[in-house]
Amino acid sequence: MENRIKYLFLTGFCLAQVIAFTPDVFAAENADRDDRPLIESDVQPVPVDEALIDTENFEIGAFAGVLNIEDFESSFVYGGKLTYHLSESFFFEAGIGFAEGGETSFENLAGNAQVLTDGERDYLYYNINLGYNILPGQAFLTENYAFNTNFYLIAGAGSTDFAGDTRFTLNAGAGYQVLLTDSLAIHLGVRQHYYRIDVVGAEKTSMNTEISSGLSVFF
Repeated sequence: MENRIKYLFLTGFCLAQVIAFTPDVFAAENADRDDRPLIESDVQPVPVDEALIDTENFEIGAFAGVLNIEDFESSFVYGGKLTYHLSESFFFEAGIGFAEGGETSFENLAGNAQVLTDGERDYLYYNINLGYNILPGQAFLTENYAFNTNFYLIAGAGSTDFAGDTRFTLNAGAGYQVLLTDSLAIHLGVRQHYYRIDVVGAEKTSMNTEISSGLSVFF
C-alpha cells in the first residue's frame, strides 16, 4: 500500500513538471523562428502625379478640323462647344460649327455653271448632344506622370443651314479626351452628320464626316 502511494505521488509530480516546462519550450521555439519571407521584393511603389477634375461641372472649348460635305468637297471646319457634366459618366454638350461647301462634280465639269450661290455655300450647324464616357483610363507620359483619359460616345440632334435651307440634322460619333491638368483638356473626335437634301438630284440622306481636335477649359 505504501509503495502504491509513493508511485502515485511520483507520477503526479512528474506530470506537474512537464506541464510547467512545456510553455517555455514552445516559447523558445517561437523566438527562434524566422518569419521573414524567403524572397523579399525590391519593387517600391512609385507615387503617380495625375490630373483630376476637382468640382468643375462646366467645360467650354474650341475645335478645328475637316468636314467632308457630301457632293460639296471637304472643308475646313471650326467652332465651339459648351459641356455640362451630369456625372462622371454622362454629359450634355451644345455645339456650333462653321464651314464652307465647295463645288460639285457637275460644276467642275460644266465650267461656269453654279448649283449654289456663294452665300448658299456657307455651312453652319448647331446641335445638342448627350455623351457617355465609356472607357475612362490613364495615359502615362513618364513612369511618374499620368494623364486621365476618357473615350466617349456622343449623339444628338440639331440643325444645319446650308444650300439655302435649314435642315434637321442628326449626329453621332466618338471622342477621346486627355486631361492635361485639373482644368484643361484636349479632344480628338469623329462625328457623322445626317440630313436630307435634294440640291443635287433626288432627295437623299447626306452623310457628312467631321474629324476635329480641340482644347477645352473646365470651370
